[in-house]
This record gives sequence, structure tokens and C-alpha cells, in this order.
Amino acid sequence: MRQKRTIKAKEIVSDIRSGMINRQLMDKYDVSLAKLQNIFRMLLDAHALEQRELEPLLSIPHERLDIGKRRRLERNYVFVRLPIYDLENLVNGGEVVDITETGFQVTGIATKAGEIKEFLIQADYFADIYPFTFESQCQWASRNEDGQLVAGFKITSISEGALEELRKLNSMLTLSP
Repeated sequence: MRQKRTIKAKEIVSDIRSGMINRQLMDKYDVSLAKLQNIFRMLLDAHALEQRELEPLLSIPHERLDIGKRRRLERNYVFVRLPIYDLENLVNGGEVVDITETGFQVTGIATKAGEIKEFLIQADYFADIYPFTFESQCQWASRNEDGQLVAGFKITSISEGALEELRKLNSMLTLSP
């Protein structure tokens, strides 16, 4: 049985404040991105860090907007591994990085700008959230520094019931800046 490791809050807070980026923190503490996001949540809950101190670690370079363009809704960063599935091709699945009522960012989905896809999110194993579907249009697609597919989508069609489940997901499984 693998022994549980302990990460000292004081040490990781010091590393974050010194400017270490996600990849450096993941390497130093030998954790996945999902586990690192869990650590961020625990540090916020314990008031060891303020949300603004995590902003550089939660921001994704691909999502910087031109001056003059502002988001109507703040990003909600998912702090658990949240799978998302392309309903036309269930093998084309990925993970939600951040999500709002109007759009979201994913990793692992093969797509290109302008493409319209219908997605399924099944978060019921995390919380009392029913699986829901919605239609989205890809706004941009690229690869991150690790070569992983990254894409941003605008939600173009969603039922009232699905929207209610999305709102529950946002309140239960995400961090807001």
C-alpha cells in the first residue's frame, strides 16, 4: 500500500508566492494538475492564500483577451477532474478546465474553430448533478506548452433543465476568481 505523503502548507504557499508555475509545483510535489487544484482549494479554504495570489496559476495564456473585450461572466475553474464527451464521437473526450453559463474551456478534444459540437457532462459521481447535454461552437483551438489539445467553446443551445444542472455544477465543483 502506498504511503500517504504530506505537503506542508507553509512550503507550498512560499513556492507559490515566489512565482513558481503549475508545472514546477507539480514536479516538485509530484502531483497531477487535478491534485494541485485540490491543494489550491484547500489553501483557499484554510485562508493560507488569497484568491488573487492564485490568479497567475489559474490563468491560461490562450484565454487572454484583446483590450476592450471583457467577459460577461467570470471564469469558474473546475477543481476536480471533470470529463466531457463529444456526443458524435464518444472517443473524442476531454476534461473541462473552466466553465460559465455561456462558455467553457477544455483539454483533450480534437476540434477546430467554427466547429459545432454537442457535448455531455456527467458530474453525478461528484455531486447531486444529473448528466446534461448542450450544443457549443468552438471559438479557438490550439495546443498548450505540453502539446495537449486546448479549446474554447461558446454554448449556443442548452435546455432549461441542462442550464439548471450547469448552475449546480458551477456552485459545487468550481473556484471563482
